Amino acid sequence: MAETGFVTPEPHVFEELVAGALRAAGEDARPERRTVIEHGSANIVVLAGSTAVRVGRDRRASVRLGRAQQLIDALPELPFALPRSVAEPVRIGGLTAIAQRRVPGEPHPSGSGDPAQLGILLESLRAVPLAEVGAHLAPPHSYMGGEAWRSLLYDQAIPRLESDVRPRAERIADALSALEPPTEPVLTHGDLAGANVLWSDGRVAGVVDWDLASAGDPAEDAAALATWHGWQALHGVIDADIARRARVIAATYPLQLICFGIAHDRPDAEIARAVGRANRKLATETE
Repeated sequence: MAETGFVTPEPHVFEELVAGALRAAGEDARPERRTVIEHGSANIVVLAGSTAVRVGRDRRASVRLGRAQQLIDALPELPFALPRSVAEPVRIGGLTAIAQRRVPGEPHPSGSGDPAQLGILLESLRAVPLAEVGAHLAPPHSYMGGEAWRSLLYDQAIPRLESDVRPRAERIADALSALEPPTEPVLTHGDLAGANVLWSDGRVAGVVDWDLASAGDPAEDAAALATWHGWQALHGVIDADIARRARVIAATYPLQLICFGIAHDRPDAEIARAVGRANRKLATETE
């Protein structure tokens, strides 16, 4: 496998997990018939035929992967495809591989996007009854530590930054802390960007990677979409208050990545890379 800087299963364990999941799905398990996608921080994805196999990078990621698959399988039909499971999970040594239906489409290029399609995507999530899926949702802010996110942010993430960018980081963190919880939480995907939203013929064809889905603020998904497609793509799609909240959330992304590493016990080198990226981002962007 390629070097990504993220933790990975031992090669022989990874092979057993993937081969077992593919066989369970009725796919050809030979390595030369697969495409491995490794950019995800929590899971590795293997594509083969009509199946996608998701493998948790570590034990914690595997637990989240199993819960997220229960959510995916419980979701109602939506205007786009979902990676429903096609076989029972394969588990080895605390790690999990799940064979899913491969979702069609390709990621949309960054910097643009059809506002109408983005509106349909956001509205379809808001319309899902939380009572039907609540048991399978992650806690709010799970990416950056769940209930402990403020402590991680202020006491552990910001102190790792270079001294000249800490004041700005603190202002960004203060703005996030000042946001009041939404009066009516909705289903939020938690990472609607890049390769997680697949397009075909100008339409949203599918949405994958539901590990962070929670009952939360609709501005969270708006922030992710705007960061990828551009804020102009959401003009007229979201109201002014959601747009304001989304900008506050988006500004914290470099800090959230540090919190993720700390909260999920990632190797020191991985956390250090996140700190370096945050230092550069905070030093170059204007407020």
